[in-house]
Amino acid sequence: MMNILPEGKLNNNLLKKLFSDINNSNSKTPKIGEDSTEINISDNKKILVSSDPITFDTENIGSYLVDICSNDIYASGGIPKWLLVTCLVPLNTSFEVLRNNLLGLSHKANLNHIDIVGGHTEVTSSVNKIIVSGTIIGIYNKGFNENEKIKPDQDIIIGGLVGIEGSKIICSNISNDKEEIKRLESHCKDLSISVKKISECAIRSGGVIKMHDPTEGGISTAINEITEYGEVGCEIEFEKIKFVENFEKACKSLKINPLGVISSGCLIIISNSNNSKNIIKELNNNNIPSSIIGKTTKKEKGNIIINKGKSLKLKRFDQDEIIKIL
Repeated sequence: MMNILPEGKLNNNLLKKLFSDINNSNSKTPKIGEDSTEINISDNKKILVSSDPITFDTENIGSYLVDICSNDIYASGGIPKWLLVTCLVPLNTSFEVLRNNLLGLSHKANLNHIDIVGGHTEVTSSVNKIIVSGTIIGIYNKGFNENEKIKPDQDIIIGGLVGIEGSKIICSNISNDKEEIKRLESHCKDLSISVKKISECAIRSGGVIKMHDPTEGGISTAINEITEYGEVGCEIEFEKIKFVENFEKACKSLKINPLGVISSGCLIIISNSNNSKNIIKELNNNNIPSSIIGKTTKKEKGNIIINKGKSLKLKRFDQDEIIKIL
C-alpha cells in the first residue's frame, strides 16, 4: 500500500532517497542544505543553478517569482544572470488575466539585470490556478569564496528580519479586522522578500563562510538544513532572533509557531567570530537589522535552541506552519 505524501516540504529521509537515484556524470549531485547547485562548465569556471515554484496565492506573481528564484543564487554567494520560466494556466483563463499576472516578471528581472532566456507556458486541466516556476542560473560573486567550510564554533548570524514572507501571506489571507493582523500589515507592507542587498553587503564585508535562505519550514528548518550540510550542530538563542514587528503576536493569535513559518527576506550567515563584527557593521550601515543568534557546535551535540533559560531541540518543520491558516 502506497503512503500518501503530506502537504509541504519532503522530509530529509525521503529527499535523500530521491537524491540517491541521481547519477550525474559531470555535475555534483544535489545535497540537503544547498540553495542552488554548482556546475563546472570549464576549468575554474562555475555556474549556479536553482529552481523554485510559486504555489502560495500572492499578488504580482511574476515579480515574486524573480525574487524567490534570485534569493537562492544570492544565498549561494552568487549573482543571478539568466531565468527560465514555466507557467501552467488553468482552463477558462483569458490572455488578459495571464498577462496581468505576469506583468511584474520582466520589470523585476530588468531591475536585477536578469535575462529571461526561455521557459514554457501551457493551459492545462491539471491546475486550478496559475502556477509559475522558475529555473535561474547565476555566477559566483567575485568576493565570495565558495571553498570555505562550516566548522564548530563559528557564528550564526541572521541578516534581515525573520518572518517577512510569512507576514505578507498572513495579511493577504486573514481578515484584517483582527488588531494583530492590522498592526502586522502596517509593519510588513513595505518590506521586501529579496535578499539581494543582504547578500551583497555580507560578501562585501568579507568573511562569509556559508549563507542559506529560509523558505518553507521557516528559520528553524533552514538552520537544521545548513547544519546538516556542514555536518555540525548548533546552539541558538531565541531572544537574539529579530522578527518582523508584531509577527510573533500574530502567530500566537493564529496558533502557529513563528520559527516554522516561511521567511524569505532574511539570510542565515555563517562566519568565523573574528569576521562577524565586520559583517554586522556592514549590514547595519545599510539599514539591515542583524544579530548573532548562536554558534555552530560539534555534530553529536545536536541542534539546540535556548528559550527563556530552557534548552530544547531545534525542531524541523517538514510542513510549513503557514499551511494551518490557508
